[in-house]
Amino acid sequence: MTGRLVEVFPSIQGEGLQVGVMQLFIRFAGCNLACRHCDTVHLREAGATFPLQPWPGHRPRPLPNPVGVDELVAALEEAYPLDDFHSISMTGGEPLGQPAFLLRLVRRLQEKRRAVFIETNGTLPDPVPELVPYVSYWSVDLKLSKGWGLPGTILGKHRRFLAALPPEKTYLKLVIDANDDPEDVCRHLGDGRFRAFPLVIQPLATAQSTLMDWDSFSILEWMRLLRPFFREVRWIPQVHKLLRIP
Repeated sequence: MTGRLVEVFPSIQGEGLQVGVMQLFIRFAGCNLACRHCDTVHLREAGATFPLQPWPGHRPRPLPNPVGVDELVAALEEAYPLDDFHSISMTGGEPLGQPAFLLRLVRRLQEKRRAVFIETNGTLPDPVPELVPYVSYWSVDLKLSKGWGLPGTILGKHRRFLAALPPEKTYLKLVIDANDDPEDVCRHLGDGRFRAFPLVIQPLATAQSTLMDWDSFSILEWMRLLRPFFREVRWIPQVHKLLRIP
């Protein structure tokens, strides 16, 4: 079983409820969506090889695409001090776009007692039940604001996806910019299906939208309006971008 990857690199988690922990990131190639505000469009395509970005003091190591699970795990164990990481993050792209490879990889990592974190757009629900026993943390994007330019069928896919997830291992993430309307987002949330989950509101950080676009009133208004629909609501910007690290 092989998969197509873009890169592997160590860093801190810059988003969500695990912000600040040290993680090893495995970036999967490909995505089933074409979000208007995507910040990893340039990282979706897989080349003939992909780099294991270095731990300090080490040189990058190329691995071939596609790569097998055993080959990948052996390379990770050789290149990184895996015991030092809080968890190993599957990111993208969209990891669930390669479900067979992802499942075999997370099973292998669990056999080695490595905690797995999956970051996903929450629109590919079919693989989720098989993955749940092997995943310690889920970060699920909600694509609810008009700014993402996605069809209305996304909401139904989110509902199916979250129905299979344990809320205690999951947080939801809503990326917004200053032009989004919180009341428009709230109109999608009236059935209470997300109430078991915590929500992280993440302000968009691009050349066109910055943290300087927000004031205290706007931040608190978003949090006040969305609070009834979730277990809790937090406002957390992308810390890694503030630090200018991967």
